[in-house]
Amino acid sequence: MKIRILSAVFVAAALAPQVYASEASSELRGSSLDSAEAMVLKTDKDSALIQQKINSLDDTTRDRLERTRQILARAEQLALYNSQMENIIASQEQEKQSLDQQIEDINETEQGILPLMKLMLDQLATDIGSGAPFLAKERAVRLTKLNAILGRSDVTVSEKFRRVMEALQIEVEYGRTIERYREKDGDTAYDYLRVGNMALYRRALDGKNAAVWLDDGWHDLTGEEASLSKAFRVADQSVAPQLITIPLPPPQSNNSEQVVKEGDQ
Repeated sequence: MKIRILSAVFVAAALAPQVYASEASSELRGSSLDSAEAMVLKTDKDSALIQQKINSLDDTTRDRLERTRQILARAEQLALYNSQMENIIASQEQEKQSLDQQIEDINETEQGILPLMKLMLDQLATDIGSGAPFLAKERAVRLTKLNAILGRSDVTVSEKFRRVMEALQIEVEYGRTIERYREKDGDTAYDYLRVGNMALYRRALDGKNAAVWLDDGWHDLTGEEASLSKAFRVADQSVAPQLITIPLPPPQSNNSEQVVKEGDQ
């Protein structure tokens, strides 16, 4: 019996280290697994951090790349703008040189054209004073204004020349048209008939006292009232255009008696 008990104790003693070793091995394996899991977690965490850094670097790289592209595009635009501005500046410089030359030419032209315009106005004044005195006030005012403009510094030479030529053109048109207008001579109002710039007639408003202008003044046209009435109606377009017959003044002469005699004839 003792032998069995001892045998059992021996067996238990023999088995005890194995059980302890098995438990120790289990504890070691559990510790290793924990360490492995911790290492895996740490590796995953490190990998996530590394991935975040990589993503951050990628975002930074993309931002820098985009900014680089924008800067290059801006630089290209500036280069094109600078090229265009160089062309504009060169064109402006050429225009400036052209304007400088034109100013010099204008100064030279002005020295010759101003005296010429003065001569033209003097000749116009002579023609107005020596011809039939039609629209005398209107033409005198126009001539006075033109002489005043020639002396003004705020009016360009081109504008002065334009106005002088305009006045001459008006005088030319007088020679191509007929006109009826009303004007007072002293206290009496008359209807005037201008035939070109070579003949001038008038009559009182009652249709009487018809007269023609000769180089020495007005001369009666007794018996011509009817023909003049017809001419007046044609001039103011109250009747259709038609052939009119009126007495024309003779060529101008220094001898008024000779003119009147020839006119009667």
